[in-house]
Amino acid sequence: MVAALSIQGIRLSIQDGAGGPAAERDFDSPVVQVGRGPGNDVALADPRVSSLHGRILIEHDRLSYQDLGSTNGSVVIRNKKRNTIAQGRGGGFVLRPGDTLLLGDADRPSAIVVLDIVHDRQNEMVDATVVAQRALGEATRLPEADTLRQLLALLADLRIDPDTQSLGERVLTFLRQVLPQAQGAECFLRGQNGDFIAWSGHAPASKTLLQSMVTDGKAILIHDPSQMAKGSPSIKNQPARSLILAPLQIGAELIGAIELNSKSESVFNLEDLDLVCVLAQQLSTVLAGAKMIEQLQDAEARLRGECDYLKGRFGQKPAMEEMIGSSPVIQQIQQQILAGAPSRTTILILGQTGVGKELVARAIHEHSPRKDNAFAAINCSALSSGLLESELFGHVRGAFTGAHRDRRGLFEVAHQGTLFLDEIGEMPAALQAKLLRCLEDGTVMPVGASRPKTVDVRVVCATHRDLDQDVIAGRFRQDLLYRINAFPLRVPTLAERRQDILPIAEHFLSHFCKEHGRPCHGLDALAIAALESYDWPGNIRELRNEMERASLLAPATDPVACQHLSERLGGGGDLTESLNGKLKDVMENLEKVVVQAALKRHQDNRTHCARELGISRQALVAKISRL
Repeated sequence: MVAALSIQGIRLSIQDGAGGPAAERDFDSPVVQVGRGPGNDVALADPRVSSLHGRILIEHDRLSYQDLGSTNGSVVIRNKKRNTIAQGRGGGFVLRPGDTLLLGDADRPSAIVVLDIVHDRQNEMVDATVVAQRALGEATRLPEADTLRQLLALLADLRIDPDTQSLGERVLTFLRQVLPQAQGAECFLRGQNGDFIAWSGHAPASKTLLQSMVTDGKAILIHDPSQMAKGSPSIKNQPARSLILAPLQIGAELIGAIELNSKSESVFNLEDLDLVCVLAQQLSTVLAGAKMIEQLQDAEARLRGECDYLKGRFGQKPAMEEMIGSSPVIQQIQQQILAGAPSRTTILILGQTGVGKELVARAIHEHSPRKDNAFAAINCSALSSGLLESELFGHVRGAFTGAHRDRRGLFEVAHQGTLFLDEIGEMPAALQAKLLRCLEDGTVMPVGASRPKTVDVRVVCATHRDLDQDVIAGRFRQDLLYRINAFPLRVPTLAERRQDILPIAEHFLSHFCKEHGRPCHGLDALAIAALESYDWPGNIRELRNEMERASLLAPATDPVACQHLSERLGGGGDLTESLNGKLKDVMENLEKVVVQAALKRHQDNRTHCARELGISRQALVAKISRL
């Protein structure tokens, strides 16, 4: 058996364009990140190099470079010829020894030279201990009658099941039963990084042999593995007399392998190899079906989410139209939205609870170049630290209990769109560091993953907290605050835009009357006075809830009166009856409601109350005595 040579490591010469001599370094990890900053494997001080400029991929038998959307691009010099690297996450440019990679400034670039590529020659296995090899489907003989009956019963009982581990365990249990010489049986699945992971947690007999299947895809039978002339130390230290390895494949893709070890006094034969090949082929087919179902379920969930997003988007008015009111402060907010929306700048929306920060975030998205892509939102205070990390950055299968499949985070869902992080001041400190890295270099690391993913997301944040004070108290990272506070935008409270209270209230009242199938007769004078004199600590959210309640309490034939409002607004009484009578009496009753509400807001402080009402303190005292 001869397998292709795999790359064990590389040696690079690195010349930083910011100055300093060239330095030689060795790398053996599958991904070598190149960029400006200490978080990269090759960290360059050159200011013309992007934060995450590119990466060198060390694959099985291939070395390549990918430009990750850098600002100034990447060039490979080969035989004095310039090769411009296409930007993006495609297959990349295949590198050879002697290639020079130029990054950053065209006049004084940073240079990375591929000095050497070291191959692992343990994959070159031509050995007398390899008794036979089989491609899946090449079994040459049938098993004995009793074993054949058991095999047919197992094959008839195997069904596509999302619990792939259970399927594999049934196959392994069968092999242990029908092959008495088997000491152990294990099933390995290949992870995203190419490593083989055992369901039981045991290490494979030989990683080298498993990797060799990536190229040839054949099952092998080995006798006396400890005598292999060019075997790895792990295979030579095996106590087993015999070893069978059979690949699990979906099409041409190797997804795993079955491994059988014999007892020290026994060996496997060709019939055993054929039996394992039959089961490996059947298990591969079942796993392929399970994987297809999983992909269809993921696609269905993604389409369902996109459908819900489109329904929500086209089922509601544009955000700017929902910003009801004509006060100067709301007009100023709208102007700031139009100014900041077209850029990529991270915007921090400040304001009390209930002022409509998410509506502002949606307006920013709708007036940005990303308006045709997804708008995703999450409240950072609503989830625990672990769940929030998974929701934002995603996770890989097996990352934690219950992680049965890979799951995309909101940063990936909102790729090329906008992500709204509400109540960012409540984000745990550990996640603040991951968020800062994502904002700096445009990559996210899913929970349990070994490689980052590149995303293109415009982030809008919001908080009701004083983040400057949180920085002083050590609850919020100062560097993250600097990063998200490039364009602060404060949303005014409802008390700061009192002239907008009535049109907002009428809008909500009309909406809820229509939703509940009731006629809408508006608000009477006392109700309007009560609404406009109240301070609304819960802002627009509180006003919305008040109008929903009033739409249900008001009779179908009359407008909403003060008695239909909640007690904190002076409701629950029969003040509407005072509207009957002479105009002088009606106006006095209305004036009494306004003065009482103002005194209540200021805890009977007559000076502050008079200042709000726009009259002198003496005039207020006279009104109190008269009323």
